[in-house]
Amino acid sequence: MHSLTGAHIPYPESDRLIRITEVYPAAGFEIFREQSRTMNIASASPGFEFNLTGQGEAARLFGSPVSTSLFSVLGTSVTRGRDFEPGEDRPGRDAVIILSHSLWTSKFAGDPQILGRMITLNGRDRRVVGVMPPGFSYPSARIQFWIPRRLDPSIMENYWGGEFTPLIGRLRPGTTLAQAKSEIPALVSEVRRHFPFPMKRDWNAGATAIPLQEDVVGDVRHKLLVLLSSVGILLLIACANVASLLLSRATGRRKEMALRAALGAGRARLLGQLLTESVLLSTIGGGLGALLGTAALSVFRSVLPRDIPGIAEVSIDLPVLGFVAGLAILTGLAFGIAPAWSAAQINLTDSIKTGSQRSTAHKWTRLRSWFIAAELALTVVLVVAAGLLIKTLFVLSQVNRGFRTEHILTIRITPDQSMCKERAACIAHYRELLGRAHAIPGVSEAAVANTIPLDGKFGGSVIPVDVEGHPKSADFPAPMFLASAITPDYFSITRIPLLAGRVLREADGANSAGVLMVDASTARRYWPGDKAVGKHIKTASEREWRTVVGVVGDVRQFDLTGNTPDFISGVVYMPYAQSVQAEGQLPAAMTLLVKSSADPVRIGNEIRRLATDQGPNVPVGELETMEGVVSASNQWRTGAPPWPCS
Repeated sequence: MHSLTGAHIPYPESDRLIRITEVYPAAGFEIFREQSRTMNIASASPGFEFNLTGQGEAARLFGSPVSTSLFSVLGTSVTRGRDFEPGEDRPGRDAVIILSHSLWTSKFAGDPQILGRMITLNGRDRRVVGVMPPGFSYPSARIQFWIPRRLDPSIMENYWGGEFTPLIGRLRPGTTLAQAKSEIPALVSEVRRHFPFPMKRDWNAGATAIPLQEDVVGDVRHKLLVLLSSVGILLLIACANVASLLLSRATGRRKEMALRAALGAGRARLLGQLLTESVLLSTIGGGLGALLGTAALSVFRSVLPRDIPGIAEVSIDLPVLGFVAGLAILTGLAFGIAPAWSAAQINLTDSIKTGSQRSTAHKWTRLRSWFIAAELALTVVLVVAAGLLIKTLFVLSQVNRGFRTEHILTIRITPDQSMCKERAACIAHYRELLGRAHAIPGVSEAAVANTIPLDGKFGGSVIPVDVEGHPKSADFPAPMFLASAITPDYFSITRIPLLAGRVLREADGANSAGVLMVDASTARRYWPGDKAVGKHIKTASEREWRTVVGVVGDVRQFDLTGNTPDFISGVVYMPYAQSVQAEGQLPAAMTLLVKSSADPVRIGNEIRRLATDQGPNVPVGELETMEGVVSASNQWRTGAPPWPCS
């Protein structure tokens, strides 16, 4: 608990580090940096996946484009080489990269000559200029390297409409958090005023500044407090149970205590002996718990999401052992005092009378009953809480996801985007891949998609669109749609129901009239009471309208609870040969889906072999069942980047 939420973030004067809420384009970052009088500003992307090639087998790495000011604002620096220099985020400068310590030691074997070495990421050579110290992983534990965020005002769509990222700041000397908060509304208004395309008048109107510690911890504190409360209740149940047993045992030890008293032991000495036994019992329990916790720690680290803040620093150290010892002694004393006092109440005259043992013990019966009642009450609380949790998980497992998962295997294939500079080459590549997948004995259907439900890989798939009959205005800018690029068998494999019109076909090729499909929610939102089939939509990068040819059922794309990010206004499905992503190109990274009721191990091996045959420079993800994708989406996640790229 202390490691995850109580410890300060490991930066100098961390109490002066803040997070500016909401997210901002590259141009917005520059306005904040140049005009803020209270803060030194930096930005850091939640992260993207990149292909590393030329270092043996191709690998998929997770890196963050950041402002060149990030490390100076955080107050940290490299252990080897140098930080980013001002201007290295501008066009015309050499492409550089700073490695995390873990990536340097794992992928590059701690090469002492790493500085100045050229490595290839997404087909582009970058020169290594630094290595960060062990343990540094901002903005999340997943980050393996950092590159300068590109700031190029000449490319307006990227400068103003590209990736929106969080901003952080360090309060300047003599300024306070309250002063920074008061400055933010004016800075947000300045960014909104300079947008080259319409933005809502209330865009980021609620932006403020919060301590970076609070942002990093997020809601982990609240979740851990719930877990800690459950553990505390369990501890109280165990203590009440032990105290009740000790009270019962105290009755049976009255003759022993009477004999000790007859031999000269005073009440204080008897009480001390009994309390010592109680503390010894609780200490043994605490020691066994500490040993079990140490053994289980590595298991918990492997099960819990890596991006939980501070998870890497969790350890059974001296402060933890001291806390365990103190808690064991305290509980031993607190819950051992009543049984000890009961057993030490010795009257030598009464103790030799027949039946006196029962009459003397009678006054402690009520206390023992209270312990039992408390134990039962706490057990009921814990069982009810566990029942509610099980009910929640059951409800989520029974929710109508909008698609089926039976007998579906998936694997992510991530060639460099450069492969799709020629659209025909990309189309031919995946057509050949699907042909080979269909040829595997036992495979009934196969498809590729740039994003599949609940896998969290939406990078480049959220694009601005124009909807016929819904003109843009200052209050209603271009809506953002999730655009899924798919091949025809996708709906057949996933059993997403067709509600109106037709599904996409092989005939919907690159040279055919532009078409797409929408989901039911999008149809209701933009054409209430009317038929969506026959209406028109186009992406912001297109001149010609596309025709809506079909409507399919709603799918839980983002999580099982049905939540959708506020900035996403609709979902469309495009034929892969006609698809575009945020950069206006065909998506290169795709997920292969195959359906088969044959031996999953054999089919999985064949699919894995097929995927790795794409070449040494094409990283391939893990083979997963569709049910596994759904289960993984339901894990407890905090602090994870909201839009990890393919």
